[in-house]
Amino acid sequence: MKAADLPQSSPKPHRFRSLRSKVLLPFFLLIAALFASAIWGSFHLSDRSFKNSADERLAATREVLFREFKKQELILQTYAVIMQQFQSLSERFQSEAEIGILQDRLFSTLEESNISTAFFPADIRGLVPQKSLVALFDQVRRSNQARFRYSSEFGGVPVLMVAAPLYDRGEINRILLLRTVMGESFLRSVASSLNVKVTLMTIDGQIMAKSSDETTDLILTPAQINLIGSGQPLYLDHDTGKTPERHLFSIIPLGSSDMILLSLEADLKGKTDLQNSTILRMILVMVAITIIGAIFYFRRISAITRPARELHNATEAISRGNLNYRIQDISNDELGQIAISFNQMATDLESSYQTRANQDIAAALDHEAASTKKILERKERERDKINEELSIIQRESKAIYQLNQAMTASIELSALFDRILQVLNEILACDHIVLLAHNPGDSVLEVVRTTGLDVDALSKVRFTFNQGVTGEAAQSQRTIYVKDIDKDTRNLSYHGQVVTRGSMISVPLIVKGRLVGVINLHKRQIDAFSTSEQKLIQAIANQTALAIDNAQLLEKSRDLSNTDELTGLSNRRHFQEILKREVAQARRFSSIFSIVMCDIDGFKKHKATLGSMHADALLRQVGQSLLKCTRGIDLVSRFGNDQFIILLPKTDKKGGIAAAEKLRKRISDEDFSRHIDYETAFKLTVSLGVTEFPGDSKNIYELLNLADRALYAAKQDGCNCTVGWEGAAPGPE
Repeated sequence: MKAADLPQSSPKPHRFRSLRSKVLLPFFLLIAALFASAIWGSFHLSDRSFKNSADERLAATREVLFREFKKQELILQTYAVIMQQFQSLSERFQSEAEIGILQDRLFSTLEESNISTAFFPADIRGLVPQKSLVALFDQVRRSNQARFRYSSEFGGVPVLMVAAPLYDRGEINRILLLRTVMGESFLRSVASSLNVKVTLMTIDGQIMAKSSDETTDLILTPAQINLIGSGQPLYLDHDTGKTPERHLFSIIPLGSSDMILLSLEADLKGKTDLQNSTILRMILVMVAITIIGAIFYFRRISAITRPARELHNATEAISRGNLNYRIQDISNDELGQIAISFNQMATDLESSYQTRANQDIAAALDHEAASTKKILERKERERDKINEELSIIQRESKAIYQLNQAMTASIELSALFDRILQVLNEILACDHIVLLAHNPGDSVLEVVRTTGLDVDALSKVRFTFNQGVTGEAAQSQRTIYVKDIDKDTRNLSYHGQVVTRGSMISVPLIVKGRLVGVINLHKRQIDAFSTSEQKLIQAIANQTALAIDNAQLLEKSRDLSNTDELTGLSNRRHFQEILKREVAQARRFSSIFSIVMCDIDGFKKHKATLGSMHADALLRQVGQSLLKCTRGIDLVSRFGNDQFIILLPKTDKKGGIAAAEKLRKRISDEDFSRHIDYETAFKLTVSLGVTEFPGDSKNIYELLNLADRALYAAKQDGCNCTVGWEGAAPGPE
C-alpha cells in the first residue's frame, strides 16, 4: 500500500503547554503527594501494626485458654466415665477386696490431679445453697448425660465442674460431681507471659474470675452479645485516658450445655511515640527525595527533544510502506501525543487486514465452545442424579445402622424410646415426633415420648382405634400420609392439646401381625415427606417395632425373675443382690443400715387350721401389711416359707427396733379374717430380730445369720416380741 492510499483523519486541536511546565508541574505535585501519603501511611501503618500485635497476643491467649479449658474438660469427662464404670464394677464385685483397693487408688489419683470428688442424691433441691449446682443436676437428670458448668459459688473460688449420673437398676440414684480449681492463679499463669489481662464472665456479664484487679469492665450491647454468642470473636478499642487498650470478647463452650464469656485486654502503650518517630524519619526521607528529584529534572530536559527525531524516522518508514514500524520512545508532551496517534494509525491499518480472518476463527471457536458446554451440562445432570440416588441409599443405610445401634445399646425401654426419637430426628429433621404405645388387650394408644412438643401437655392424651389419623393407622395397620393437616377432617390436634400445621405421617409399629405402637412424624411444610423418606420411615418403623417388642419382653422376664410368685414381694435372690449394693454404698459413704428378720408365730398350726389355700392368702396379706407399714426406700422381701426380711437403709439398730415394733403392733392389731375369707375373727403375731451394719458385722452373710439368731431369741422369749442382736443372745449355731 502506498502512502497516498492511507486513510486521512482530521487533526484534533490541542491546548499548547510548554515542555518545561509539563516537566516542572508534575514533579512538584508528585513531591506533595508523596509527602501527604507518607505521613498518612506512617500514622496508618503504626496504628495497624500496634493493633495487629495486640490482636495476635489476644488471639494467642484466647487459643491457649480455649485449649486449657478443653483439656480440663476432657480430663474431668474421662474421670467421670471411669467413676461411672467403677460404680458398675463395684456393684458386680462388691465382695471382692480388690474393689476397695481400686477405689482408694482412684480417689488418690483424683487428689493428686487437684480434682475434688463428691456424691449427691439425684435431687438436691433444698439441700445445697448453690443455685447453679441445682440447675446443673436438673440438666443431668433430664438429659441422662454428663454436663459441665463453670461457677464461683463454691467459697468464692472459681471451679470447672462436671456432673455425671450414676445408675441403679436403670434409674439415676446419685450424681457424681468432679471439680477442679481454675481461678485467678490459673488465668495469671496463662496470660502473664503475653502481657494480657483476662476476665471470665457469665453470658449476662457477671464476673466469675480475673487475672488482675486492674482489668477494665466494658458494657456490651445486646447486638454485640448476640454476635459473640454466634461464635464470632469481637474486637473493641477503649481509651482509659492514660493509655489506649484493645479488647477481645469470645465464647468458651463447656460441653454441649453451657458457655462462658471470655474478655481479654491488651494495652497499646508506646503507640504515640512510634508515630512521632516515624513521621520525623519520613520528613527526612522526603527531603532527600526532593534533592534527587531536582537532579533528575535537569537531566530530563535534555531528553525531551529526542522524540522529535524518532517521529521523523517513523514518518519516512511509513511512507516507504513499512506498516509494522512503531515509535518506541514516547514522551509525555506534544510530541508524545503525536507519536501515540501515529502508532494508533499504523495499528488500525495493520489490523484491518486481520479482521475478517479473526472473525472466522472466533465464530468457529464459539461454535465449538457451545457444543462442549452442552456436553458438560448433560454430564453434570447425570452426575447430580447419580449423587442424589447415592445420597438416598447412604441415608437409608445410616438410619438402619443407627437404629440397630440403639437396639443393641439400649436395653431399658425408657432409654430405647429416647434413642429411637433421637435417631428419627437426626435423620429426618422433623419438627415434631410423637411415639404412642399400645397395651395388649385394649384398643387404646397412649403418648410415651415426644420431641418438639411439650410432653406434659400430651401426658394424658389417649387415642382409641376409631379416633383421628393415629387411630385409623393403628386399626388398619398401614401407614397414613397426610400432605396438609389443615385440610384433613381426621386431624384432632391431639385432642386440642397442641396445634400442628403442615404435613404428617402416621406409621403403625407391627411385630408378627401384632400392634405395639404408632409413630407420628410432623413437618411444618406442606407435602414435606418425599417418596424416598416414606420408604425410609417404613423401614425404620419395622426395626423400631422389633426393638420395642424385645425390650418389653426383656423387662417382663426381668420383673418375673425378681418377684416372689405368691406374695408379689421381691424374692430372696433379689434381696441379696440389693443387700450387696447397699453394703458397697454404706462402705463408700460410711453410712449404716439395719436388717429386720420376721417370722409368723405358730404358722404351722395356722396352716393346719386354715388349709393350704387360706394359708397362702394369709402369707400374701402379711406381706402386704409389712409393705404398707414401711418407707418407700425400705425393701420388704419373702425370705423363706413363713419368713420375711426387711432392709432399712440409713437406719441404726435403735431405729430398726422401733420400726420392727411398729410392724409387730400392726400385725397383732389386724384382723385377717376378711382378707382370707375366714368366718370368725382371725389374728396372729410375729417375732422379729434386728441387726445393724457395720456395728454387728461387716459381712453380709454373718449379718443375716445374726438377724436369724436374734429372731430365734425372740421366739425363746415367748414370741410376739422384737429382739436386737447384742452379741450374747442365744440362737441356733
